[in-house]
Amino acid sequence: MKRRLRQRQILDLLSAHAELSVEEACTKLGASPATVRREFALLAHEGRVAKTWGGIRAHPEAPGHLRPPAFATRLISQADEKKRIARAAADLLRDGDVVMIDGGTTTLQLAEFIALKRIRVVTNSLAIAIALDENRGSRLGAEIHLTGGLLQPESGFVAGPQAEAFIRRYHASWAFLGAAGVDERSATNYNEAVLESERLMIAQSERVALLVDHTKLGRRAMCELCPIGKVNQLITTENAAASPLLDAVEQAGVRVERVGDTAR
Repeated sequence: MKRRLRQRQILDLLSAHAELSVEEACTKLGASPATVRREFALLAHEGRVAKTWGGIRAHPEAPGHLRPPAFATRLISQADEKKRIARAAADLLRDGDVVMIDGGTTTLQLAEFIALKRIRVVTNSLAIAIALDENRGSRLGAEIHLTGGLLQPESGFVAGPQAEAFIRRYHASWAFLGAAGVDERSATNYNEAVLESERLMIAQSERVALLVDHTKLGRRAMCELCPIGKVNQLITTENAAASPLLDAVEQAGVRVERVGDTAR
């Protein structure tokens, strides 16, 4: 993992907690204690965190790099599961594809796997655009198109008429979206401000992939994103309790990919 990316992930973890220990960071990042201690020391040397006994805490005068606490908390929830889902979704893309990516904590994980692909990305997420750029670095890879519009607090989404007009300009091979809930009838979300942008991504794309962890299955949020029949592929994780639901989704014509526990 590149150093900049690992340090960003450490800062993301720290933004959701008052302090972060070496042990906690090792578990979340899958890194060795020696690697985590080295990153902690570098971040402390740069003044971005303060050292504690056995870990770090946010530096009161550090630059505001940390993501909003609500977003960061959701980012570390089901983190391994979201990464496996994102890896499976990235396998769908081919050189030359255009993909529209909606903002979210699962779709954010795509950056690690698609940054070096020869594709074009249209996104309404400032966090995804930054993560793609950090993973790509100076190498050739994904071309990033960030919509205009009003930046939404606590999410890093960009929304509003400017974002919608931007999305209408493009045609994509795929739309990758998350959801707050999925049942046999529809995919649903909470954030009404970005709902029209998400629907436009669906309308402007040849195929739609929904990326959701198992906690979203069987849930129904306030706003309908789309009928389930509008989705071409649902990528989620193995979950015995949700099998009847996933069978019903497949019967509606959606290809369901159940990602296992082991790394692909």
